[in-house]
Amino acid sequence: MQLKPLAILIGSMFSASSFTATAADEQQNDGLLEIKPVVVSATRMAQEVDEVSRPIAVVEKEEIDTIQPQSVAQVLKNEPNISVSGGPRANNQSVNIRGLTGNKVLQTVDGVRQVFESGHRPSYFLDPELLQSVEAIKGPSSSLWGSGAVGGVVAQNTVSAGDLLTAEQDLGGFVKQGFNWNNDQSTTTGALAGRTDSLDWLLSGYYRDSNDIELGSGESLAGSASRDKGVLAKTEWQIDDAQSLAFNLRTANSSGNVPSNGSADFNGTSNFLINRDQDTTNLSADYRIDTDSPLINAQVMAYWNNVEMDEYRISDGRSDSTDLDVYGLNLNNLSLISVEGFGDISLLYGVDGYREEFSASRQGDDRPTPPEADTDVWGGFVQANIPFAESWQLEVGGRYDYFSTEAKNLGQDRSDNDFSPSAALIWQTTNWLQLTLRHDRAFRAPSSEEMYSTGTHFCMGPGFCNTFVPNPDLKAEQAANTELMAQMNFAGVFTGADSLNITTSIFENKVDDFIEQIVTDPSFAPPFPDPGTTTWVNVDEATIKGFEIAADYHLDSFKLGLAYGIVRGEDDNSSDDLTNIPADTFNADISYGFWADQITTGVRLTHAREQDKTQYDGNSDGTTYGSYTVGDIYASWTPSSIKALKIDLTLNNVTDKDYRQAWSELDEAGREVILSTKYSF
Repeated sequence: MQLKPLAILIGSMFSASSFTATAADEQQNDGLLEIKPVVVSATRMAQEVDEVSRPIAVVEKEEIDTIQPQSVAQVLKNEPNISVSGGPRANNQSVNIRGLTGNKVLQTVDGVRQVFESGHRPSYFLDPELLQSVEAIKGPSSSLWGSGAVGGVVAQNTVSAGDLLTAEQDLGGFVKQGFNWNNDQSTTTGALAGRTDSLDWLLSGYYRDSNDIELGSGESLAGSASRDKGVLAKTEWQIDDAQSLAFNLRTANSSGNVPSNGSADFNGTSNFLINRDQDTTNLSADYRIDTDSPLINAQVMAYWNNVEMDEYRISDGRSDSTDLDVYGLNLNNLSLISVEGFGDISLLYGVDGYREEFSASRQGDDRPTPPEADTDVWGGFVQANIPFAESWQLEVGGRYDYFSTEAKNLGQDRSDNDFSPSAALIWQTTNWLQLTLRHDRAFRAPSSEEMYSTGTHFCMGPGFCNTFVPNPDLKAEQAANTELMAQMNFAGVFTGADSLNITTSIFENKVDDFIEQIVTDPSFAPPFPDPGTTTWVNVDEATIKGFEIAADYHLDSFKLGLAYGIVRGEDDNSSDDLTNIPADTFNADISYGFWADQITTGVRLTHAREQDKTQYDGNSDGTTYGSYTVGDIYASWTPSSIKALKIDLTLNNVTDKDYRQAWSELDEAGREVILSTKYSF
């Protein structure tokens, strides 16, 4: 990627913005912009989004309702340098942040880390019907979260009683019915919430039933129908003015026929159609204390996550089961220390620990043998924000993690440790421009599956089978990201009532010791034919770099959002292109509210350029991915005569375009017409 043109672009943007800001200063009291605070939690402490020194995307409930997403990943699909991976099957989708996806992006739900990895099975289990907001930190974040945050963090926040009740309400809720004409999907959602003087509670549930997805070509995608249901229960007890105790319970079931590799089409030789019944249970207890002392604002959270998958092959009934239990404990505290001449120094510190208990069984001959393994992780972290001069702040932090894994079926174990530092220099150059230069390091510890898998991967005939070879000496993946960010906020750009927010950044992420699965080719040469082996290994260094810019303009009921993202990835030794790097993508979102915002209509456009940077050894056919432009239309209506009623209409892929995202093995869904009606009480 040529960084010089990008530097010129940013420089010219700053120059143009300086002129605009000067005009705004004359009209709007020095150009100060009053915006509604958006509080984020992905940084492990509640802070307004414009105070976050990391590149972050936040999508709130109002926007989620207009998207009407089928998965968590689809909530973030319009953010620069974030894309959906895994194909069009919603239950198989995950988030790609700047070219890194899967287990290289950590996910949390209500502050609890989510850990599941087994073959081609899904890893995102929260239904979008339960979402209140989604936050995505772009770039390495292990200094806060530990293992897994090599590419970033996706923080999912579920709906709470306070989101449904007004200040005057003691009891309330909603019922919602939706339908998607593409796959005849019917979705029913309901919630009931209440409060007393000291207790808030919420009970919410959903049920979804769908047929196979229709692609842009008009064909149906076999193995994409599913039936999903789940319940969310929350209580929060305000013990006194300083203390609270909350309990969250979430349980869900998803069932249907799907290929064993849900990101590809099924066939009768290697990607068989299976029936999968998936159960997830999540339980957490969250104690918080915020005293009059600025030194104590603490949280203690204990949690248990369970994932159970029962599967059987449609053709012969061969069954598999996979089970994971995770037990965890988080303790952290935020202290504010006043230093004369400096202001308040904030100090966030804490300890995390969790234990994974993984077990699985694979029936039939010539099958993989997943390890029966326990993994223990303990980590301690600290982050300090220090104002050291007028308009200057220094943010420094670090985290130490110890991790160990024991494969009980093999009698082998492995332990290691890692340290993840971070540092940022923040300069509030003017009241409209903030510059941040930061460096972050992160790691991902190898999983038990990657280190200890044995058994058969696949067979090419009786007795001629490729087998798994354990590699307990795998190193942890490492990432080191350097980034320059600019955040600009203007008021009174063209009139006295409009505002403009611009965020942009240039980044370079050096990733070492990538963990990749290597399948050696078979040899049929006599006298000793070799079927080959499969193992996980650390590969050489790689560099991922890029640029992104997003702008949001507001004038009364008119909103315009523009975003553009570029990512490049290269193996530093072979100069091969990296896989999973998204195409250069431009996003636009324009909307307007009519009749005192009773009706809001909008259009979203996505244009992805051709992805022809696919030169690597495994791409012997020279496969590239074509460009495409997709348009979505959305509308929301809240009648003035029935303010409790809200109707949302979304038309995705309006032109029914037949297209495929870069690196996907499947075409995307065709036109979707989604209509939902929600009544609140």
